[in-house]
Amino acid sequence: MQKKLIALAVAAALTTPALAMADVTVYGKAFLDVESVNNDQAGTLPAARLLKSNATRVATNASRLGVKGSEDLGDNLKAIFQYEVQMDANGVGGNGLGNGTRNSGIGMEGDFGKVIVGRWDSPYKVVHNSVELFDNATVFSATNVVGRSANGKNYNNRQSSMIQYWTPKMGGFQAALMYAPDAAPTVIAAAAAAGKTILALSGTYDQDGIYAGLGYESRTDQSFVNTTDSAMRLTGKYTFGPAWIGATVESVKTNTAPAVSYTQNIYELVGQYNIDANFIGLSYAKAGKSNVANTGASQVSLKLGHNFSKKVEGFIAYTQLKNDAVTVAGTGGTYALSAGTPYGIALGSTQSAFGAGMSMSF
Repeated sequence: MQKKLIALAVAAALTTPALAMADVTVYGKAFLDVESVNNDQAGTLPAARLLKSNATRVATNASRLGVKGSEDLGDNLKAIFQYEVQMDANGVGGNGLGNGTRNSGIGMEGDFGKVIVGRWDSPYKVVHNSVELFDNATVFSATNVVGRSANGKNYNNRQSSMIQYWTPKMGGFQAALMYAPDAAPTVIAAAAAAGKTILALSGTYDQDGIYAGLGYESRTDQSFVNTTDSAMRLTGKYTFGPAWIGATVESVKTNTAPAVSYTQNIYELVGQYNIDANFIGLSYAKAGKSNVANTGASQVSLKLGHNFSKKVEGFIAYTQLKNDAVTVAGTGGTYALSAGTPYGIALGSTQSAFGAGMSMSF
């Protein structure tokens, strides 16, 4: 349960008068599971591909803790802030509270919309969130395949050093724009100086059981100087009675050399059916055709869950990610379960995971 607190000593360095004027909310999510993860090819050398690996572990997933607040400035304008960190809830990383910075920043909100500077989910990433059965950082997530190119580019990003703007909601419509400048110094005298800027935008409609989102992101000089990597996705979702069904179609363009690029086409079909407090969800994602043969993968994920309350969920889940087989030319799929697979990923490997867990939001 989120609690609105006045004069909370969240930051002892703040003065009591300043806290007394702020409207502050403390929130978070505890999300852990016990899982068994398998890899049928543990190594990159041909001989090592005969090896198999397995690990049983407790995964902390995207457990997090945050604090956010606002200050009324009058004329329907307010200053806003948010600090959110990922929690190392199982103690494996040993980082505790500082396991990673999540959506954090400061900005303004009013009739014009909202603007924030800091670190935040990109508009491109958020377009897919409405059809993700799990948080984006689990072994079961469809984002192990969706939003990723064959050579490891990941568009499911939380972008650092960015500025983002959201329009006001107009009925069910809203748009977002994000720009991240190159934080590293640019060598002006260089003949081909890199300027690694990122631009992302989205337009979404969410009303009366219908969701549609279109996202685009471009990354200048990310792979090679004077090149631009880019991605575009269309996501839809329809809710009817106790069920919903969704789909994503995506195209990811990646530069593999200064004058060479290829496009990966990615698809997902997903749905969920609710029976009272119980539910079953199924997702199928496919990274398919590209300019390079046998560089894709497919993933299927199944989730059986029970909602103990609006804030507490228990589940069991299974996923299998199957990479394209290795060709004579030496190409093969190299997709991986994003939360990690024992002993690395080999070309053409098949990975799977089975687990049971629980999440609680507050």
